[in-house]
Amino acid sequence: MSYARPAAPYGASSSGLTSRPNAHNAEVQVQMPRDFDMEDEVDGLRSKVKLLKRMSHEIGEEASIRGQLIDALEIDFSSSDAAMRDIKQKLNKAYKQAKSGHLMALMFFALSAFAGLFIFMKFTAVVRFFVPKGQGHSVRHH
Repeated sequence: MSYARPAAPYGASSSGLTSRPNAHNAEVQVQMPRDFDMEDEVDGLRSKVKLLKRMSHEIGEEASIRGQLIDALEIDFSSSDAAMRDIKQKLNKAYKQAKSGHLMALMFFALSAFAGLFIFMKFTAVVRFFVPKGQGHSVRHH
């Protein structure tokens, strides 16, 4: 299905601006109302231009601040990435050491130390049971 396209878009003439009256004439006539004050309009335009300049300056400052924040974030991310890589290497090293039996040996040592202490405490309790209280270490002087 095809649609008919107009010869010129949006109602313009196909021959363009040259087909209009006074197209080749250098004079342009502008009709303005009688109460139109050119100086007031120019002053209004100047104030709007000043406002636009101020706004563009503020936008530039804001863009600069945001750029600095983005740069700081990139630095933070890169340093945290390096720290994460370092931590990962340390964890891998600790995991390999734990696999090699160091942790098991430490646990065996701690368990044997507590077992030895327990046996020593029970042995001293048995010795106290068989030794009477008054006869242990009393020294007589003559």
